[in-house]
Amino acid sequence: MTDFCANNILLILFLPLWVSLIILSAEVFKFTLNREITVLLTVLSTAAGFIFSRFLITSDSLVAENSFLWFNTGELNIFLGSYIDNISLVFLAILTSISIFVQIYSYGYMKDTQGFNRYFIYLNLFNFAMAGLILSPNLIQLYIFWELVSVISYLLIGFFHNKEDVSKSAKKVFIINRIGDTALLCGIIIFAYFSIFYMEQSGGSFLSFGNLEYFKIQMQSLTYPNVYNLICLLFLIGAFVKSAQFPFQQWLIDAMKAPTPVSALIHSATMVCAGIFLIIRIYPLLEPVSLNIILTVGTITAVLCAFMAIGQTNIKKMLAYSTASQLGLMFTAIGLGQIVIAIIYLVIHSCTKALLFLCTGNISKICNTIDMKEISGLKKIDFYLSAAWLIGALSLSGLFFGGLISKELLINSINNTNNMSLLFLVLLTSFMSAYYIFRAYFNIFEGENTVKQIQKEKSMNFSLGALCVYVIFPVILFIFRLSWNMLFILTIAIGLTAVISAYFHHKCSKNAMPDFLYKLSENELFIPKIYDFLGKIFTGFYKIIFFFEKYIIEASVNMTAI
Repeated sequence: MTDFCANNILLILFLPLWVSLIILSAEVFKFTLNREITVLLTVLSTAAGFIFSRFLITSDSLVAENSFLWFNTGELNIFLGSYIDNISLVFLAILTSISIFVQIYSYGYMKDTQGFNRYFIYLNLFNFAMAGLILSPNLIQLYIFWELVSVISYLLIGFFHNKEDVSKSAKKVFIINRIGDTALLCGIIIFAYFSIFYMEQSGGSFLSFGNLEYFKIQMQSLTYPNVYNLICLLFLIGAFVKSAQFPFQQWLIDAMKAPTPVSALIHSATMVCAGIFLIIRIYPLLEPVSLNIILTVGTITAVLCAFMAIGQTNIKKMLAYSTASQLGLMFTAIGLGQIVIAIIYLVIHSCTKALLFLCTGNISKICNTIDMKEISGLKKIDFYLSAAWLIGALSLSGLFFGGLISKELLINSINNTNNMSLLFLVLLTSFMSAYYIFRAYFNIFEGENTVKQIQKEKSMNFSLGALCVYVIFPVILFIFRLSWNMLFILTIAIGLTAVISAYFHHKCSKNAMPDFLYKLSENELFIPKIYDFLGKIFTGFYKIIFFFEKYIIEASVNMTAI
């Protein structure tokens, strides 16, 4: 079975593409395709990918590359195909497992929405693009699917494109991602130039992930350190933008205008993780300078985004800042050289954040709002939902379940470096994370009930229950492997202090911070206004260029023609 899965791994790409074409054909040729069949085909195509990754991930140190010639020019051959190793299999397992629950949840969430089939076309294309990115054997294929992920994400975020604010947010997300995409492309071009003309490699393997260590040795012997560091920096910028690291986190906040199941998909296991995947793939290239940049950016993002999450009353916006903050902690782990810890953290966080976002979808269906100021006492009418949020909150805060495992591993690895300032910042982030997630719990589920009616969908609640199992399961496996030292006890105490603070601030209706700090958090450090200001500058510059082109260049050409 392992050999069959390895030899036919590209089925993971083509099954969702095939399903999207079936649904599209029904839309174009106007024949009836039952909505249940649409969902069933989508789930089955994703489940096949999960089964493949599940069988392969149990094999010992499987590394397999299957490539075919795409095109050639002169002596240069460009290959496409698949590259399977433990890293790609873990990312595939995350993608497919989270996608299945999101797709099942979407059936109940979107069933009364126009464009139901179009929505599932986008979901299938998104899985196709992400699987192609994860299985890429070289940087050429990775970049192709990297761009395709951006395009499909734009379509998903702008699904309700008739709403002006949604359309603007989707465009903003797409434009900000252009920064990272351009940086990545420039890095690949410089990479390819030195590979082809200086290293005399023309077999198509010059951009292969299996050949990076050789490239690093040759590159460092053939060029200046600044050129080599520039290539790495360009790759890092691409990863920082894709994973919403400071100061590029704003696109992730605007992406919350997507339907809530899409937010769960983007924020948990797919698009934002592409940056992490890129860094892990090119890790053999990275020098200490690059690792220090990753460590610094990740830590700054973790602290600042956790701080900004505290002042948000919009549940999805709070969770979006939380996602950027948690990704920052993963980059911190990578900067310390702890790749395994970063991957473990990623897996657990993906399940936790998907659970919290899908809980938010239930809240919006019940209350017709996701503003915490307008919701109270929801536990009294939907205990199941409150329990699911509580499980997610305990995990995200690092107090229990999967989050306890990942947080303990990260903090112990930092403690081993004797970097006390970094340890303090990570513990501060942990405190703020526990505070804002439990503040949301107390505001939404405790107190007097403000909701009189409730509508339940079995498909939506099934996904919540399944994700709860995913979040709880890691603590069953690793609870007895935890190091019960003083630092571990201190971490738990910090989290409990945050929870108690959130409870008393909820009861007293007070802010956790001085007014000026809370205003900074509430206004997101005025970063959105800075982006708006830069947008106005860009628009003005564009108008000047347009005027110059139309009334000077074009006019001079017309005069010459006369």
